[in-house]
Amino acid sequence: MDRLRDDDLRRARATPPAVKLQHALEAMAAGIRLKRTSLRHEHPHTSDDEVEAMLRSWLQQDE
Repeated sequence: MDRLRDDDLRRARATPPAVKLQHALEAMAAGIRLKRTSLRHEHPHTSDDEVEAMLRSWLQQDE
């Protein structure tokens, strides 16, 4: 393995689980914000409540 990958693995192994979880939750929140923005862009005349309903529906999909 190259030195950069070795360093990445060392850092990942040294990162406490709570920090890893926090990073995952932050990434998930960012993804939800991006999807909300995308829905607003795709449906510019839709109310905020309708966008939130579409977002909830998207989040509940089983795919």
